[in-house]
Amino acid sequence: MSTDDFSELALHERAARLLITPSALEELSLEDAAQVVGYMSLRGIEAGTVFVREGQTEGSDHMLLVLEGDLSVENSSLQDDDDHLVVRLLGPGSLIGELGLLDGGPRSASCIAHSDLLVAVLAREHFLQLLSDEPRVGARLLLAMSKRMADTLRETTRKLKLFAQMNKVLSEELSRVARAEDEDWPRG
Repeated sequence: MSTDDFSELALHERAARLLITPSALEELSLEDAAQVVGYMSLRGIEAGTVFVREGQTEGSDHMLLVLEGDLSVENSSLQDDDDHLVVRLLGPGSLIGELGLLDGGPRSASCIAHSDLLVAVLAREHFLQLLSDEPRVGARLLLAMSKRMADTLRETTRKLKLFAQMNKVLSEELSRVARAEDEDWPRG
């Protein structure tokens, strides 16, 4: 076995181990993850590159697993077209784009490489091939992805409820201040 074969095998095993971390798809077994990684391809991304663009639909039918490096996930601010809100900072073991893998729909955020990245890419065509070749592994992958999405939806719902509560308190306080000013306003 050559050094290149050994390093590729070690990278394959590392990718499989990262795929089953809590930041990715921990419900998969290591054996399942190794089979999934077999359908992925490696890609390097230079630091400073915006490699996913919010709203992008063309070429959005893939999922990325970060093997090396750090990135930020950003959303456009509602206040200014040039202003972006950093939503999350991610590193090795993070998954990006599982919704795009499933539906090829518009990306919900932009991703910017903060350092050189090495990612494993699962393209939709290879995902569909995995489902055909290994239906049991494919089903477990879909179940793990569904659980991850459900967890994200629950967390988003929790944050929206908190935001609604804060909005209610703020509205009540503004109404109270407005009433107090009306009462103090001199009548003429």
